[in-house]
Amino acid sequence: MTRVTESISTQLPTTDARRCAAVVAKSVARGAGQVGLFLGRQGAAAAKKGVECAKAIPSKSAARSERVEKPRGRKRLAVFVIAGVAVIGGAVFYKSRRREHPPVASAPPRVDEKTA
Repeated sequence: MTRVTESISTQLPTTDARRCAAVVAKSVARGAGQVGLFLGRQGAAAAKKGVECAKAIPSKSAARSERVEKPRGRKRLAVFVIAGVAVIGGAVFYKSRRREHPPVASAPPRVDEKTA
């Protein structure tokens, strides 16, 4: 007996009811197991068909490799040159906008009104 049938058999008082409950529990357990097995087999078959179909269709990367691509060296060089010019221009602008310190005063400033 399984755990389900044992637990049901201890709860039911008559033998006929116990037997019916045991049969029902076994049927449900077997049915769920068989459905799971069936779906697993169908899923495996569908997965195999999908893999075969995917292998038959050429992918985008295979199509890309067939056509000739232009070298990207010039494009990269242009990007680095533009970035370098921007950095140098920013540094020159920062240096030109930077103010020099004012000259040192002969005496510190005062707040009182007599000197003003």
